[in-house]
Amino acid sequence: MKKIFLFTLMLFANVSHASVIMVGTRVIFSSGLTEKTVQFNNPDPQPYIVEIKLTGERENSSATPPFIAVPPVFRIEPNQGQSVRLISSKARLALPQDRESVFYMNFTQIPALKASERNDNLLIIAVKSRIKVFYRPESLSGQQGDAFKLLRFSLSDGKVIVENPTGYYLSVSSARYVKGGHSTSLTDAMMLPPFSKTEWSPAGRVTSLRGGKILITQVNDYGAYVEDTRDL
Repeated sequence: MKKIFLFTLMLFANVSHASVIMVGTRVIFSSGLTEKTVQFNNPDPQPYIVEIKLTGERENSSATPPFIAVPPVFRIEPNQGQSVRLISSKARLALPQDRESVFYMNFTQIPALKASERNDNLLIIAVKSRIKVFYRPESLSGQQGDAFKLLRFSLSDGKVIVENPTGYYLSVSSARYVKGGHSTSLTDAMMLPPFSKTEWSPAGRVTSLRGGKILITQVNDYGAYVEDTRDL
């Protein structure tokens, strides 16, 4: 009996190991837009079938994001590209306008089988990638890249309390506290939601923030890692 086995490999932020890649590492959807074009490329000599699904943070959530992908399924030929339109006509009415909202674009790629291979015993690897989609109201004050300057830091029971008073998400790759030549790790990769408070547990003992500085490496709108410093 001929069998085809399907194995799914999940990739999150980094899609560089996938065959079909999206141009960019995130999508910024401004409230002034009704659609945004996302570009996919296939540098492989193998054609792929790609399926796109938009979800909230939990993929199995019943909440439906106010976006659709057109086309939701497509075949991408070797060394070719494919444009996909993210369309929304109701995001402005459905989402808060005083802060960003985040969704996820999940795209699964499966090698397209040749007619001669369809009766063979095959192990097919389906690669699933996940990209953040930020909905950004035009009414937000300031710039996302400057939101770090407004973060508030305090110390409570040995933990660093981080307050984000802005309407922007901050994608933090890492954070460190530096004082007197000593560096203490505060957190690994995480997101600071708008208007939120978050606890960071230092890797070492921190008794006071005064006189030190916090170095945060964050991912900007272009997917680049940027290090910012705050004196305390």
